[in-house]
Order: sequence, then C-alpha cells, then structure tokens
Amino acid sequence: MKEVDGWAIPHAFRSLLEEHKAARSACAVFDISYLTKFHLRGNGTVGWLEHVLHRPLADVRDGTCVSAELWNETDGCSTASVTLLRESAGSFFMIAPPGSEHTIFEYLQTQRLNGAIEVRNETSERCGMALIGPQSEEVLQRVLHRETELPLKMRFTQFYLQGQQLMLGRLGLHQEREEEKAYEFFCPAVEGIRWYEELIASGAQPCGLATRECLRLERDCAEFDHCPAQ
Repeated sequence: MKEVDGWAIPHAFRSLLEEHKAARSACAVFDISYLTKFHLRGNGTVGWLEHVLHRPLADVRDGTCVSAELWNETDGCSTASVTLLRESAGSFFMIAPPGSEHTIFEYLQTQRLNGAIEVRNETSERCGMALIGPQSEEVLQRVLHRETELPLKMRFTQFYLQGQQLMLGRLGLHQEREEEKAYEFFCPAVEGIRWYEELIASGAQPCGLATRECLRLERDCAEFDHCPAQ
C-alpha cells in the first residue's frame, strides 16, 4: 500500500512486469477513488463556469467532457487541471487531481455568485475505477450484461443498474493508445468493493500505482492523472 494525499492506495499486487502486461494485452483495473470529485448545479452554471475557467463552453454538449484549468485570479497561476463533464446546462461533474479537494472547494465557494450555484464535494461519496487494456470492453460488457452502450472518447454515460446510478466514461485521463483503451467507472462509495470484485471476476486484473505511474511516464504526463492535450 502507498499513501496518496491521505488515501491508502495499492502500490502493487504482483510484479510490475505482470501488471504492465495486463494493461498492454488484457484488462487492468485501478482504484481511482482518491480523485477529487465535485457536482456543480444551478441556474446559470454554464456562464458561471466560463467565468471561473476563463474559457468558452459553447462546444461542450450534454454527455461530453473537456479538460480545463482553474486559475487563481490573485497571481494568474493555475490552481488545478480539471476534467469537466456536462450532464445538462445546469449540472456539471468535475474531476481533479487527488489532494486538491479543499483548495478547489474553497476557491469555488468564493466564486459562487451570491450562492446561486450549488457546489457539492462528492470525493468520498463516489468510488472510481479505471480499466485499461484491449479487453476492457469485453470485461465491461460482461459486468453490465450488455445493457449499456459504451461511450466514445471524451464522452460519458449515466445509467441505473441494480437500482444504482452509475457513470461510465472515456474521459481522456490516460491518453490511451488504440490497442489499450481506457474507461472510467464511477459508483456509490458503499457499493465500490462489490463492483470492484465484479470487474475482477469478469476478467480484469487488479493493478497498483506503480503500473499506473509507468503507463503515465510513457505518455509524458506532467501531472498525476492528467496528461497534456494531444
């Protein structure tokens, strides 16, 4: 195990070579629950986010996502790299690097435009798992019983299965190669272990941070869990 900003994360389950080969030739599953997660809701959310991110969002449609930067207006420096998922015009989901939840939450609270936007920290409420490898689609289809259409790149889908609201996306967090493919799966935290075990029982091989760091270095990623735009 390894500590990452207060989270205990598996560093490795077996040798780095075995885990790396799983991501290259089969399906590797990684725990990404430690990523910072926010839900943003309210009238005027699009305009508010354009103000906060200093960029237009007219090209972001429902069910799609985009990478962006949170800028500190005091010194003009980036506060964090984030991935923004648009559910609707009044609802967005934001994913950021681990350990940034308090900084980002405080910053977003100061930008809330008289409280018109609800900023909800869901970091501890949702578990996340990343699946990487050429067999990722087959594993997901077995777990989801072929009831859900898998999303394209930079898209996501939300659906109910077994009475739970789930989210599945290809959010670009890994800049996957075509032969690997990468998906992100989010579920309620109370059901995280069960879904994790179902993914493993369906063919995914559990892998740790050492393998993720190795894959990240191959893509020249400057920040943990966020890669530069292609």
